[in-house]
This record gives sequence, C-alpha cells and structure tokens, in this order.
Amino acid sequence: MASVIAKAPLRIGLSGGGTDLEPYCSKYGGVVLNATIDQYAYCKVEAHDDWIFKSIDLGVEEIFKFCPSEYVSDHPLKLLINSYLYLVQKSSIKSPVKITTYCETPPGSGLGSSSAVVVSLVSALSEYLNIPLGEYDIAQNALTIERKICNFPGGKQDQFASAFGGFNYIEFLNTGQVIVNPLRLSNKIQNMLEMNTVLYYVGKPRKNSRVIETNMYNLKNDISSIEATHKIKSACQEFKNKLLTGDVSGISKLMNDYWNLKLKTSNQIGSKELIDVYDYAIRNGATAAKISGAGGGGHMILFTEFENRHTLLTSLNSRDSGRVVPFKFVNNGVDVWRQ
Repeated sequence: MASVIAKAPLRIGLSGGGTDLEPYCSKYGGVVLNATIDQYAYCKVEAHDDWIFKSIDLGVEEIFKFCPSEYVSDHPLKLLINSYLYLVQKSSIKSPVKITTYCETPPGSGLGSSSAVVVSLVSALSEYLNIPLGEYDIAQNALTIERKICNFPGGKQDQFASAFGGFNYIEFLNTGQVIVNPLRLSNKIQNMLEMNTVLYYVGKPRKNSRVIETNMYNLKNDISSIEATHKIKSACQEFKNKLLTGDVSGISKLMNDYWNLKLKTSNQIGSKELIDVYDYAIRNGATAAKISGAGGGGHMILFTEFENRHTLLTSLNSRDSGRVVPFKFVNNGVDVWRQ
C-alpha cells in the first residue's frame, strides 16, 4: 500500500482567543479570528511489519509487535498512538503501520502546533484507512482526540484553523455547533496586514498547561475574568469589521485592547518575558502587541507602521534572547496525498 503524507498549517490568533475555552464557550458562545501561516506540522503513514510511532522533533520512537489494545494516558507519543487507535476503529484496515510526525514549531509556542499535529494525523490516517472526512469532520475528530481522549486542556479554534486554512472568523455556539466563516480578504488588505505584522518568538515556550487550566478555572469562578472575556468577544466582532475594511489604526487599537483585557483573565498569562517584550516593542516602533495563544510564553504578534518596521526589526534582533520569525499568511488548510 502506498504511503500517505499530510501537511497542516499552524496559525496565529488575531482576536477572540479565550472565548473558545470551556466553560465560557458552552455557556455564552465564543468567536475567534485567526489566520494560518507558512509553518507546518507533517504526518507520514506507511505500511510496516510492526506498529511504529515516531516523533522526529521530540526524538521519541515506540515499537509495538502487536497493536496497542487501549488508549495511553501517560506517554510522550500519546497523540500519535491514540489518534491511530481512535481512527482504526472506523476502518477495516488493521495491518501494521509506521506513523511519523514532525512539527516546525515546538509545543507551547502559541501557534497551535499540537493541534496542527493532530489535524495532520487525522488527515493522513483517514486517507490511509479509507475513511472519508471533510474539513469539519477532520477538525471535530482532532478536537475529540486532543481534548477528550488525551485530556490536553485548551480551546477549540486551533483544530478548525488548521483544517480549513486562511483567514477565518469562527463562531462557537453555546449549542456546540461550530461555524467557520472564511474571510475573503483582498490581496491589498492581506499584503497590508502582512507588512504591518511582526511575529516574535519570546524564547520560552509555555512549559505546562497551568496557564490554560487557570484561565479555564477563572472562566468558571471569577466574575472579572468572565466580564473581560465578554469584552474580548465584542472586540473580536469589531476586529473582523476593521480587518475587512483595512482599517490599520483600528486594528492596532483593538490589538492593544485585547492585550489589556487578556491580562485580566489570568495572572499567569503575562509572564515577565512577555511583559518585557511588549514594553520593549512599544518603545521601539510597535503600535500594538499581543500574545498568540494561551500566554506564559511562546510567540507575540507585534503590529507596526511601514515607516517603523525596519527600526522595530533591528531593535528586536539586537536583543540577547528571542528572535523574529519570518512568515507569510497562507490560504490553504491541511493537504494530504499518496506517494
């Protein structure tokens, strides 16, 4: 049988992050706006004599002479193993396989890397196992594997962003329904946003899930966190309108509003590294800055004007830690092919 390869894009969160977390999402409904970029997670599935699960970027490989009989809960490769076990139940193909994954960005980076890995896994495995899935199916299966089977805390936007690709305004209704609204931006507006946006890796990926878990706890128990998240949702709706009309100054203001509101949802979001980068960027040419993802570490999105872009990049590159990450927006979601 031919091998199958899938390639799933990572995303940057532009607005609304946190409204897709439970229990807020199920109670009030959430909205997010994100865009996929030219960094990817890959998965290859091929026939083999044994069941082999391998993560190249983690440097971990596990070999089974017989197919695992149940989901694993405490294993560095549980995303790979559990994705296979979940999907193989839906197929008549039970022969041994080798599954290899690789992601260009580490976990905890704030770019949805873990979810992109699962989306690539679901896409490659469904193709290999002859399970027909559309974009919504891929995202929902990835969400089930990551959140329910592997018990990784987090929101719902990453799986849909990676499956669909492009600029998306995603609604999470309190009924459980998800509606992905692709934003058909003109080339002019997309180029403008790309020119004005700088992606900066702080140099410290989020090391554990406590940032997300604290945020989720606060969304259940802390009135101020809930009120701040209400305002984040309203700002996301406004962000969409500013983006569609190419309102640079409006986008910049809303980005700063988001940053200040996000800090109110959890005291673990604004780590010293993030605060230092924010202050430094604003002093050196940025008009706005925000985290991408849950916070605590990873990447920040900086917004600047054309005249100040070079100054900002030069200043950031002179720092002892962190690095500017070159990127382009991409409009494709997950791709899968046989070879």
